[in-house]
Order: sequence, then structure tokens, then C-alpha cells
Amino acid sequence: MEKELNQYHNEFAALVKITMRDGDASEAEKEFLTHLATKLEMSNSEYEGIMANYLSYPLETIPTNEIKLQNLYTLTQLVCEDDSVTGDEQKSWLERMGKGMGFTHQNVPYIADKSIKMMQEGADLATFVDGIKNINQ
Repeated sequence: MEKELNQYHNEFAALVKITMRDGDASEAEKEFLTHLATKLEMSNSEYEGIMANYLSYPLETIPTNEIKLQNLYTLTQLVCEDDSVTGDEQKSWLERMGKGMGFTHQNVPYIADKSIKMMQEGADLATFVDGIKNINQ
């Protein structure tokens, strides 16, 4: 269990690091991080500890494109279901996350748009992954 706890802490801290690193995180993005911590069932002390020390957590490379797309699907689901991040803020946040996850910077705006559109249409994981893989078609 300790390894699982550390893993989700690292992943959450990576999201915090990506969101906060430019120093321009909006209040809505900060609220979304709070919402995400609640979804992950973090205690207040766990959340506060990560928020205070997020720079000490590593940004790990995602090992495969398939895992990267699965992670993007999950993030897009969370962003689209949260009322604190809406419209352009959703796109902005997904673009920031996409860059941090290693998607090509030139493609990130298109990936963010397509991700939100597919999620709004109710795409399942397989449809989502296929849609992003074939975004240029």
C-alpha cells in the first residue's frame, strides 16, 4: 500500500508542479487541484504537504504513448466534470498538462480541443485514444 500511496502522491505532485511552475496558475486551476485531491481521497495534511513541497517531487517520463493517452483521458474526464474549470480554462489547463506530459508543443492546442470535444460527446477510452492517435485525419 505504501508504494501505491507514494505513486499517487508523485502523480498528483507532478500535476501540481506542471500547473504551478509558470507562476500563473489561476484560482480555478488551484480549485481544480483541490477537487482532484478530494477525488483521490487525500487528507488535508497530505494535500497541504504536497502543495508546500511539490518542487521536491520528480517529474517522471511516461513510459509509453498508450499510457500517456490513458492519462490524458483520465485528466480530461476530471477537467470536464469539475465545475471550477470551464470553457477556455479547461483548454488552457489541458494544454499545460499536455506539454508537461510530453505531447508535441505544436500539437497540444489541437489535442486539448479534440480531448474536450470527445469527452463532451461521451467517448469511451478506446474511442478517445483512437481519436487522438488519428487527430490529423
